[in-house]
Amino acid sequence: MTTQTALVLGANTVITQSYCSVAFSTKSNLKFGEHVGLIWLPLDEHRKAACSPAYLHEPKDWAKLNNADNPNIWQLDLSSLFDTQGVSFLQLIAYAYQEPSLNLPAVELNTISLRLNDGVITYDFTANERHTKAAIVLEIYRRNGQFKCRALGESSSQGLASLEHRVQISLDTRPPDTHALIQAAQQQQRTQPNHETRTPRQVQAGETWTGTAFAIDAYHLLTCYHVIESAAMIGIRQQGQPDREAQVVLSDIGSDSAIIRVNEPLPSYLPLAQRCSDNLGETITTLGFPLSGLSSQLQVTQGCISGLTGFGDDIRYMQFTAPIQPGSSGSPLLLPTGEVVGMVTSSLVHEHAQNMNYAVKFQLLSALLASAGIELDETSNSSVAKDTPLNTPTLSKQSRGALWLVGCQG
Repeated sequence: MTTQTALVLGANTVITQSYCSVAFSTKSNLKFGEHVGLIWLPLDEHRKAACSPAYLHEPKDWAKLNNADNPNIWQLDLSSLFDTQGVSFLQLIAYAYQEPSLNLPAVELNTISLRLNDGVITYDFTANERHTKAAIVLEIYRRNGQFKCRALGESSSQGLASLEHRVQISLDTRPPDTHALIQAAQQQQRTQPNHETRTPRQVQAGETWTGTAFAIDAYHLLTCYHVIESAAMIGIRQQGQPDREAQVVLSDIGSDSAIIRVNEPLPSYLPLAQRCSDNLGETITTLGFPLSGLSSQLQVTQGCISGLTGFGDDIRYMQFTAPIQPGSSGSPLLLPTGEVVGMVTSSLVHEHAQNMNYAVKFQLLSALLASAGIELDETSNSSVAKDTPLNTPTLSKQSRGALWLVGCQG
């Protein structure tokens, strides 16, 4: 006879199967996937985000749903998640979708019922506060080789904003119809001719445009291929420095990357990241020259790494949230240590997509340099120290000397 356990707030019990099911329901008229969302958030031993969360609109291999249109059961592969992703805790979070329209009534959480492994374990979460927008309702962890679950009830009337800061990851709380519109825009982007197949950009003689480049040694800079494409003349400019002419050393259409070279030594340069790690949720800073027609001053923005792939899960790119504008292409993505983890290349332009920006990963930038026979001296003085995290003002001050406005003429 199977023993059934009904959890109360704060109680825990053993999950006997590492491959388990979690059924969910609500006693109100709120519908999952329409009014209310669920997130499985994997955390490391320090309770920071360990890898990408699973959503109702974005399940994972370790967290699958029984029905995309009317989901009500998760299938979890706990062993796979905990053994391969560095996960120590897995939290289930219920939340009301953020709806920008003020014409709709505010959605609040009330009761969430959970049934693990066909009712062997049950838990009914009830919001004790009014205007609850999000709540952590369950936590799964492993102790002495056994998986356990704990009933939680930490709720918030402010949604997931405070949780984002705590776990250092950007969480997606937009309603499903917004995701459908974004996916349609991404699909349209993927079906358009890409860099590898499209015809070269047509420019008029004398036409000018700008972008950003950053120095990686005394004579070489990295920028985007589309910045220098079809340019008959390339120059770089920095306040307090003489203008310099640059030549293209090597370019790669596929990764939208290019190396340019100058004849006079550059005052400072930036170190590329060396270690390949999961930086999901990591804070990043960008420096560049967007909208140079309005201002030639260096601009600094900050965000985080919000995805480890680009359009259509393209592994060459990562997604980040720092705001960018035309002219930002070629800007470095800087970790708090000052290392370049990526280079700004593109943004998804859609009315329902905010800060869905993409950067080519440092591994491809390193490969491009190697193809050009450029060896970076790891012991040389770069403009920032790579071991000690820096605050944003210090990081910007120490990095700005390596940033250059790129001017091109057709």
